[in-house]
Amino acid sequence: MSTKKSDRQKAANAVARARRDSTHVTGPRAPSAPLPRNEMLAGGEFVGWDARVDAAIRLGWLPAAELPSRCRRAVQAATSDPNARTLRRVRTVLFELSTSEAAEFGIAQASARCHEALAFNLAALGCPQASAEISAAAIQHASFLINLEYYGEAYLCMRSAIVWSSDACQDKTNEPYNPEPNYARMSRCELNAERWRAFSYALRDAEAQLQAADDVLRGGAGMMAPPVQDGDLALDFGDEPGTPAPAEAAPKVPAPRTLVVVSSLGHLAKPTTYAQERRDSPRAEFEKIAGKALPLLPAPDPQRFVEEGSAAAPWLRPVFETLAQDLVGAPYAWLRPTVLVSPPGTGKTATVRAVSRLLGLPLRLYSAAGASDGSFGGTSRQWGTGRASVPLQAILQEEVGSVCIGIDEIEKSSADRRNGSLGDVLLPFLERENARSLFDLYIETGVNLSAVTYLATANSLSGIPGALLDRMRILEVPSPGPEHLPVVAANLIAEIRADRGLDAAWLPDLDGEEIELVGRHWRGGSLRPLRRLVETVLAGRDRLAPRH
Repeated sequence: MSTKKSDRQKAANAVARARRDSTHVTGPRAPSAPLPRNEMLAGGEFVGWDARVDAAIRLGWLPAAELPSRCRRAVQAATSDPNARTLRRVRTVLFELSTSEAAEFGIAQASARCHEALAFNLAALGCPQASAEISAAAIQHASFLINLEYYGEAYLCMRSAIVWSSDACQDKTNEPYNPEPNYARMSRCELNAERWRAFSYALRDAEAQLQAADDVLRGGAGMMAPPVQDGDLALDFGDEPGTPAPAEAAPKVPAPRTLVVVSSLGHLAKPTTYAQERRDSPRAEFEKIAGKALPLLPAPDPQRFVEEGSAAAPWLRPVFETLAQDLVGAPYAWLRPTVLVSPPGTGKTATVRAVSRLLGLPLRLYSAAGASDGSFGGTSRQWGTGRASVPLQAILQEEVGSVCIGIDEIEKSSADRRNGSLGDVLLPFLERENARSLFDLYIETGVNLSAVTYLATANSLSGIPGALLDRMRILEVPSPGPEHLPVVAANLIAEIRADRGLDAAWLPDLDGEEIELVGRHWRGGSLRPLRRLVETVLAGRDRLAPRH
């Protein structure tokens, strides 16, 4: 079977599985707690199949005591009587709070999540604006999933978008609300494959006509224009009946990508035998990679990247999905410069470690807290000692052209410029075009650092220079919620096992009663107090363990 036919069969299997049983994407048919946004976009259910009950529970997750009085009153009104009017009001107030510069980051983040999620409840109560909002989000998410080749999930999102778009045609907020499962509504809408197939052929033929016209304009009749890459959505359905199968070509094994980071060190004096042995001259130190084509590590499969990351940290799925967009069709593992922002203790540094591991890139963590000079970019040999930039040192040690540099707590670097500043030094490293030929102060020549990935963490954006923010993608890292406690606790137990040198037989995961006990005292947010709670439970185990 050809690769194309095999891929088509996998896609068909994914869609068939989603149509038979969508719960692996949409969550349980009768959830006991409100579902995450991505599951709702695919057609997830409300608690008790009732949008009002679901909204009251979701609003109960907000830290009411920490909300401004106006917002707290709106939340209380919507919780006690969830209807279209009160939910509209509370969504408006939550949106204002989420975008207020005066709001604490954690409060703003919780408000934004609740504002987004309540759109589903409001749409179910007949609001056409909320239905249109969900439909647009579902079709956008479906397009993203198709690019990642998540065809089963994309099918469910497209079906959901069609159902919600039909609700957007009229206002039903004044009509009686009759709770029913979303699954029943979704299952009544089945996409007509034959019509979509006809649409796909029309799209393909239209592209062929436009390409032929473009070929004539560029090179005359019969000339082929150079291929143009764009972001158009390509729908690949089966061949027309009777179309002969194309001859199968032998699969081509792509040559590994390489990059010459240091082209030459001929301008430096030849080191003495003593200097070569000690490697205490720049030429002796970097000779092993000078003029050498270093391997660029291959990009992981975007789908696998998202699934493996989300399995260990389901609350971070939006982060992994955003990062995975850089991997679609990528020739090697590389991400745009990104800063991960969230309150202290929510696992940003652990996220950087996880991302670099999933990318397969060696990681170097650089602590920016208190950094008061420009040594990140290297130091000249005119001083008593010198060294290369942090990325170039990592490349030398790993002997690969692509590495990951984690910059921890970037907002805490010093703004004093008397000895240079980290914020100023980073600028050319983050511009990919400039990074292709960066002058390194230590080896006094241009180096190609364009394949280096930079991931920074910050508790807030205040303190980060505007020029840096302009060059970095900003991702807000969601905090784990109480619904994620079993997964988070299992991760923490695994860390404690590693710290103590034990295995699962000697230190098993928390059981149901222990999880429930911890859950009474941790309602989401920072992982540091949660770790202390888990360690307290483990200490109780040790005290109560039978002695022989």
